[in-house]
Amino acid sequence: MKRYKQLYVILALVLLTLLPFFIISCGVGRAAVEVSVEETPSPEQTLPAPYVVPSLPPSPDPMPAPSPEAAIQPQEEEPSPEPEPEKAPIEAWPVRMCIPALNIDTEIQDTGTDHAVNSMAIAPSGTIISWWRESAIPGNEGNAIFGGHNKWSGELGLLYSLDTLAIGDEMDIEYADGTMLKFMLESVFVYALATAPANIIMDTGGEARVTVITCKEPFNPQIGTSDNRIVAIFKPEIGFVIPDPPVEPYPPREAKT
Repeated sequence: MKRYKQLYVILALVLLTLLPFFIISCGVGRAAVEVSVEETPSPEQTLPAPYVVPSLPPSPDPMPAPSPEAAIQPQEEEPSPEPEPEKAPIEAWPVRMCIPALNIDTEIQDTGTDHAVNSMAIAPSGTIISWWRESAIPGNEGNAIFGGHNKWSGELGLLYSLDTLAIGDEMDIEYADGTMLKFMLESVFVYALATAPANIIMDTGGEARVTVITCKEPFNPQIGTSDNRIVAIFKPEIGFVIPDPPVEPYPPREAKT
């Protein structure tokens, strides 16, 4: 009996000795379980968040294809500009001519035809410019033809140096109604009287222009006039452009034998 008591005492001591270790091991195990539970992610955390495709703005409706009827319909055209009204022809006769480069400022006398030589008549003066009234009024369509003496009564005429003009030199013409127009020199040439193309120089048709004619030495007593002619052609200032290349002289006619 005494032996059993001793065994119980020894067993109790062993249990008391092992009890703290058992308690500690249980606590550590529980902590490990809690830690493992806390560190284990939930199913919601382990799965990646679903990818959401961003919504795009609605595309515009495509343009409807034109119908065949619309395709063949005539398109509206922009209205064409109205034509400018035609310029009224000049009716007043020329009464004065100014050519600044030659210091000319003189009256104009209208003349007819000298039937003895079948040409325009020239006023008997070296200080007056003659306008052939059977030609155009200067500024109108056609050729306005003027002439003057190279010399008269032993004195030099106003047009003696006509061939010294430069392309682009100005001429002013005053009319009986007080208006004035400006012209610009387009060409000036010296022609031999024997071969001068009179049918071209004296042509009264064509575009608006002014032709000024005078004699050039030497004087030929056999025919009673000079052997050469100076021919200067002026064009209206409006729209005038110095010609490039320069205007060539009229081709000569065949000389009379």
